[in-house]
Amino acid sequence: MQRRFRVLGWIVVGAVFVFCSYGVSLAGDRDHTGGFFLRLSAGGGAASTKIEDADDDLKLSGEAGELNFAIGGMIAPNLALHGTLFGWAIADPDVELNDLEGTLDGDLALGAVGAGLTYYFMPANLYISGSVGGGQLSFDAGNVTVESDPGLVVDITVGKEWWVGKNWGIGVAAGIGLHSIPDKNADENWSGTSFAVRFTATMN
Repeated sequence: MQRRFRVLGWIVVGAVFVFCSYGVSLAGDRDHTGGFFLRLSAGGGAASTKIEDADDDLKLSGEAGELNFAIGGMIAPNLALHGTLFGWAIADPDVELNDLEGTLDGDLALGAVGAGLTYYFMPANLYISGSVGGGQLSFDAGNVTVESDPGLVVDITVGKEWWVGKNWGIGVAAGIGLHSIPDKNADENWSGTSFAVRFTATMN
């Protein structure tokens, strides 16, 4: 899963950056007053999730690849409403079980879909974005895949973009994620955080 995230992310970001490079424009300011909204972003950082009960504390963590796609429209000047597809993946996560430490062979991933808002502070083209949705954790060890029940996932992103054409902007963003997801076989929830730096390409 981590490898698929990484490959897909680089393909999307690379393709959009190459496309946008043909339309680089230095003339005039742009705005976000209306129309269709699409933001594609991919990057990397770190993520962790843990579950605790009366006897054991289990934590999984590691370097993570992230994807975050938002699609919707402007509902007011500088304000976009969008559906958001987002998540992260870790290859061979570090594991801590009480006082024991090790590594698991496989891919740990979180995938979520939800709704969000993005607000632009113009003319600087800075933005803050938040999305809330339902997500699921999964661990893929080749022939065995274990999945959680669906749970709550939140993403908060702050970014900066530069116009490269009439409708396209590219930029960088920092994202923080939170989740609380029920385990299929226990009464406790998996909970944790993620942090990532992403490259972004936005059409509006």
